[in-house]
Amino acid sequence: MSLRYAVLTLLDIEPGSGYDLKRRFERSVSHFWNASHQQMYRELHKLHQEGLLDCVEQPQEGKPDKKLYSLTDKGCAELRHWVTQPTAPQKIREPFLVRMFAGHHLDRDDLRSALNSQLQLHREVLRNYQEQNEKVLNSDAALQKRYWLAHRTLLLGIEAEKTWITWLENLSEELE
Repeated sequence: MSLRYAVLTLLDIEPGSGYDLKRRFERSVSHFWNASHQQMYRELHKLHQEGLLDCVEQPQEGKPDKKLYSLTDKGCAELRHWVTQPTAPQKIREPFLVRMFAGHHLDRDDLRSALNSQLQLHREVLRNYQEQNEKVLNSDAALQKRYWLAHRTLLLGIEAEKTWITWLENLSEELE
C-alpha cells in the first residue's frame, strides 16, 4: 500500500484541508500506516496534479487561504479499483522483536526492564484504542453503519494489542 490510497480513503470519508487530513490520519490510519506531515502534503499535491483531487481555496482572515481537498470522479474510480485488488499479507516489521531475537545479550535486569517498558507502551496503545472504540459505539447509528469496516480495523488493533500484552506478560513470568 502507499500513502496515496490512505489519503484517497480519508478524503472519501469527507473533504478537508491538509491539516484536517493529518488529524484524521493520526486518529485512525496512523495505527497501521505511518506518514509525516511533509509526506502528506506532498501526496495531496501529487494527487491534485493527477486529477484525483479537487482543491478549492477558502479565504481566511489574517491567515493564508485554506485549501480544501475532495475526491474527483477519477479519484473515486481509482480508489474503487484499488479496493478490489488482492493484498498479500505483510511481514511484521517490529524492531522490538529483533531486539528480543538478540536478547541473549541482555542480563535479567535489562531484559526485565525492556519487557516492562514494552508492556507499558502496549497497554497505553490498548487504552487509546479502547477509548476510540467507546467513541465509535456512542456515535450516531448512521455513522456506525457507514464505517463498520473501518471500525473492524480498530477491533483488530485491540485484539493485536491484547495479544502483545499477553505475550509480554508470559515472557515476564517465564523470566521470574
